[in-house]
Amino acid sequence: MKTRPSTKAFVFSLLFILCCANPAADEAEQPGSLEQQVEGLWLYTGLITASGEELPLEGIFLFRNGVFVQYAQFTGESSRGQGAMAHAGPYSEGDGFIHLAAEQTISTAPSEFPPLTYRGLTEHEVDVNRVDDKLTLSFIRSGTMQKFMLAGPGDGKVYKLENGALAFVDGYLILVNGDENSVETGYGRYESENDAITLNTAYWTSADKSSASNTNHTGMNATFDGHALTLEDGRRFHVLP
Repeated sequence: MKTRPSTKAFVFSLLFILCCANPAADEAEQPGSLEQQVEGLWLYTGLITASGEELPLEGIFLFRNGVFVQYAQFTGESSRGQGAMAHAGPYSEGDGFIHLAAEQTISTAPSEFPPLTYRGLTEHEVDVNRVDDKLTLSFIRSGTMQKFMLAGPGDGKVYKLENGALAFVDGYLILVNGDENSVETGYGRYESENDAITLNTAYWTSADKSSASNTNHTGMNATFDGHALTLEDGRRFHVLP
């Protein structure tokens, strides 16, 4: 039986979709182009909806060489039922904003039905406000404000997958992969030796049409040979040539 999504899950799944905007707070701008200002690896410090509601979440947002990879999960007493969102695709500088073309637009809600909501390409324009190591992105259509703290310069490599992206940057592994049938997405710190990877997940989500689950703050083994990421359960995510 279908259940009506909670207000929190509904708002969360539409953060990248809704319309109307508020500019970022009036602060001193960081020198350099907007692309230079957003470049790097960022950790979430807050999210405020257009109505002013603060939503507690943790996550990561990478901007590197024209590609962005994003994952975030709500936080609460129980991580099992928390919603998550993930996006990946190209970005470019517009006339006073950054344009994001999310080729994967994913939201999950383990306690709702359906647990997986997938939208294909969605496009977004964001105002950028950076002060030192702090970044605020204001989504022009939704009015959502997302805040970050710099975690690193984004040194490493981003690989394009058929249904997402895989990044190894600043000691973090970030995976965004999925379609309307299933998704695998999350991030954490990793160590590697030859092809073997030991991943300590921060937040991780697996979902299909019937269920979604979060596996947070745990260990995971994997391998990466430059052609595919293989998780310890045998699932493989092939890198596009």
